[in-house]
Amino acid sequence: MYKNLIVVFFIIVLSACSSSRSAKRVAAEMEAAPAWVKSRPITNIYYVGIGKVNKKSNPNNYQEAAKRIALNDLASEISVNIQSNSLMSSFEDNAGFKSEFTRYIQMEMSKDLEGYQMQGSFETEDQYMVYYRLSKVKWAEIQAKRKAAAADRAKNLFLQAQKEKEALNYTSAIKTYLNSLLEIKKYWNEAVYYSIDNQKRRLDMDIRSDLISTLSEIQLIVEPSVLDINYNNHFKNTLGVKVVNAKGQLLSNFPISVNYRKTSIPFQTIIYSSTEVRNVMIENIKYKPNAMFVLVEIQKGKVLPIKSDDKHLLKFLRDAFQVNPIQVEVNYELPKIYIEDKMNKSPYYHYLKDAIQHSFGKQHFSLVSSKKAADLIFVVKVHESNANTTSQVKTKRLSYSIEVRNRKKGNIVYTYSSESYKGVAYSLDEANEKAYIKAS
Repeated sequence: MYKNLIVVFFIIVLSACSSSRSAKRVAAEMEAAPAWVKSRPITNIYYVGIGKVNKKSNPNNYQEAAKRIALNDLASEISVNIQSNSLMSSFEDNAGFKSEFTRYIQMEMSKDLEGYQMQGSFETEDQYMVYYRLSKVKWAEIQAKRKAAAADRAKNLFLQAQKEKEALNYTSAIKTYLNSLLEIKKYWNEAVYYSIDNQKRRLDMDIRSDLISTLSEIQLIVEPSVLDINYNNHFKNTLGVKVVNAKGQLLSNFPISVNYRKTSIPFQTIIYSSTEVRNVMIENIKYKPNAMFVLVEIQKGKVLPIKSDDKHLLKFLRDAFQVNPIQVEVNYELPKIYIEDKMNKSPYYHYLKDAIQHSFGKQHFSLVSSKKAADLIFVVKVHESNANTTSQVKTKRLSYSIEVRNRKKGNIVYTYSSESYKGVAYSLDEANEKAYIKAS
């Protein structure tokens, strides 16, 4: 026990000595450190960035890691000012846009910094520090050159978009306008000018105005507004689809989706608008008794392809592109049916007739009492036979057939023959009734 206490005592003493020596080493290193390590430089003519890393945490690339931290630190000193007459200041929710735009600019600046100089480095056994600075005057010159180059690229795209629009190539014009606006995205917080026809104009505002105007005049037109689907048109009909501008001129290459329920699954077809009305055949549409629609809409995401990172900042463009989907009502009329059964004289035929009528009713078919009002005539014929009449137990068999005719043309469009149904009883009459009940 006593020996253990002595061991513990010596460990504590040695640890204290080690800590004392470490503290003295750190103090000596700091004493020898340059001024920028002891106190961050304060200057009005430079942006300053200092990076510090633990060498043990970054044994292989601590110098590069420190440089990266220093340049991010330097970039954070470059303030982003939203000028009162800028494109950014015209956005709704200006505070939210300003915050997001500021983050974007600082991130871009940290990637695009140039003209900076390394002013010194300091290294100890554990730490590595590096000091960079960038002349504010030099950075302003770099930014001015970059802005002028971006404005020149944006102007060329802007003029190209105007020509495309004039040629009624709206889909290309919209994308070119958008690219023109994105060329000067880094400068949305300040005015961007260009010269044209010996005039100095606001490039950012002209692009914005033309693009919003172009988007807002696009119209989707679908005819008819109510689509008739019935037996007479073989349960298919045509929708006329077109896209026009404010002058009513037809525009091509707009992707348009046509959606409805075909048979039992959702169906979509994609067409592209043309300088002629596009005719879309609607067929095999699934019937349902309540409201039925065909949904037609421009695929706006393909016309105005905005990246997810820009969706918030370019919300004003999506707001301007207000081409709403069009719901075309479907007037689905099932064929009118007349049941012809004059040949059936059995007193028990009503069982079968009621079952047929009930089946039609469940499927929402319309039964009419006049042959002239019908689209289809169902001719029902019953075939009876006595299977066994000699024994005490009597057996009656029956089957029936249905022949469906087109009333106007008189041709047969469908035939059906049932299986044979058997009725067994002590009298033929009762056996007959049971056979009809089974058939129904």
